[in-house]
Amino acid sequence: MSEIQFLNVDLELESKHDISVLVNDLKKHAVILHYHNDEYQQVARIEAKLSNSTPDKTINHLCELIESCSRAALKQWLTCSKRTFDIGFESGTSPKCFNQALSDNTLLRISAIGAGMEITIYPLAR
Repeated sequence: MSEIQFLNVDLELESKHDISVLVNDLKKHAVILHYHNDEYQQVARIEAKLSNSTPDKTINHLCELIESCSRAALKQWLTCSKRTFDIGFESGTSPKCFNQALSDNTLLRISAIGAGMEITIYPLAR
């Protein structure tokens, strides 16, 4: 029997403009899972370097990293057409009911930096 569990939060970015300064600023304290740029679009997926955390703590940590970026990086942040915190969970068969909460302050912080949120549920690994 496997348990439902929180896995991680990825910060997903998409822009038609250069975001290399932003990605370089964030990689000082985060893991760049994916960064692709071509003549049409730049896409990055970034994960916090935290273990045994909660979605709330992880999102706040990522917000701190964004807020501490250089002015040039923050300008690139504003060019992103997608700025999304993707909260990942692995599905399971227990417990019968599972929840994770984000505080009102975290929701306000996400909104204040112009980001969105989504939830991804991964199937059980076989």
